[in-house]
Amino acid sequence: MSDIKVAVVTGASSGIGAAVVKKLASIGCQVVMLARDMDRMNRVAADCGTAVLPRVIQTDLRYSSSVDNAFQTISADFGQIDILCAVAGIFREAAPIQDQLDSDWDDVVETNLTGVMRCLRSSWPLFANGASIVTVGSVLAEMAQPEVGAYAVSKAGLSALTRTSASEGVARGIRANLIVPGMVNTPMNQRMADASGNSQEWWHDRLSSIPMKRAAEPEEIAEAICWLSSDDARFVTGAEIRLDGGALLGPLPSSDEKT
Repeated sequence: MSDIKVAVVTGASSGIGAAVVKKLASIGCQVVMLARDMDRMNRVAADCGTAVLPRVIQTDLRYSSSVDNAFQTISADFGQIDILCAVAGIFREAAPIQDQLDSDWDDVVETNLTGVMRCLRSSWPLFANGASIVTVGSVLAEMAQPEVGAYAVSKAGLSALTRTSASEGVARGIRANLIVPGMVNTPMNQRMADASGNSQEWWHDRLSSIPMKRAAEPEEIAEAICWLSSDDARFVTGAEIRLDGGALLGPLPSSDEKT
C-alpha cells in the first residue's frame, strides 16, 4: 500500500474547497476532487502545480447515483480513502419561511446535508483505519437570523451528522470533526453581495458586526481543515472548531465606550 494519503474533497471547484485541494496537494496527498463544474475543477487542479496531480470526478451530491459512481471510481483507482473533506455547500435566494420554495429548500438540504450523508455512506467501506472526516458547517446554524432557514437547518443537521460519524468511527480510529466558519471571502458570498444591488453595503453590513472586522480568506479555513485531517490532530474527534472572527461574541464596544 502506498504511503501517499488519498484525500477526497467535495465542493472542490472554488472557494474553501479549492483552497483545501491546493493545500492537501502541496503536502503530498493524492487529492480526488468532486464537484459539478468540470472546467473549474480542471483549472484548480492545474493551478496546484504538484507532482501528484489531483484527480477530477464530476459529481452532483443531490443524486445518489452520481455519488455512488464517484466512489466506485475512487475504490477502483485507489482502493481506500484516508481523508474526506466535505466542503460542498450552496445557498439559494434568501426568503422568509412563508415564502420558502420547496425547490430551493430541497436543493440546499440535498447538497449541504443529505449529500454529505451520501458521501459518508459510500466512503465508509473505503475508509482506512485512522481516517479523518472533516465537514464544514456555519455559524448560521447557531445564530437566529431571518430568511436563511434552509441553509441554517442544513448546517445544524450537519453538526449532528458529524458527531454521529465520530461516535460510529471511533472503533476503527476514524475521526470526524466540524469546522464552523463565519463570513468567508468566497465566490458564493460575492454572488450574494452582487445580487443585493449594493455589494459594498452588503459586505459592510455583515462585517461591521464581526469583532475582527473582516471576512476570513478561504486559505485560512483550509489551514484548519488540513490540520484536522493530519496526524497532528489524532486525538481530536467529535469537535466543532469555530473560525468566525468572534462573530458569536457579538459587536464589541469601541475603546471610547469602555468604562
